[in-house]
Amino acid sequence: MSETREPTEGGAHSHSPSTPAGQTSTGTGAVSHGSPALSYGLAESASPLLRLGGGLGIAAACIGLLVFVAACAGLNKAVVLSIIPVGLSLPGLVLTIIGAIKDKPLITEDTHVLQALFANIAGLVGGLLEMTVWLNWRIFYHS
Repeated sequence: MSETREPTEGGAHSHSPSTPAGQTSTGTGAVSHGSPALSYGLAESASPLLRLGGGLGIAAACIGLLVFVAACAGLNKAVVLSIIPVGLSLPGLVLTIIGAIKDKPLITEDTHVLQALFANIAGLVGGLLEMTVWLNWRIFYHS
């Protein structure tokens, strides 16, 4: 294991690890990093509207998946609940777009916007496909 050591006065090398400028060594191996209290909690949301829209999209996708699994298990009347994912994802999509436009300077990563849009579109498309089963809509050509 090699350590980089800075030369001391007189050209001799020190046998203790070097301490960068502005930092002090306590002698126990611990190094003070300048910020005494680090916060490891949840990061402050840059856009509460974007976070709310993404949460509605995730809820819509989860409920849509549960309705789909229940319908596949034989509960045919479960598709009546397909209105819930549609009802959650439409305002979620609107809130996501408004939050992304309104708080654009505060948003540090575009992936949060894409995640919220993806979750809302998945909930909307899934809910609409479940509504086609419930209401017997014809979405494909039949001769």
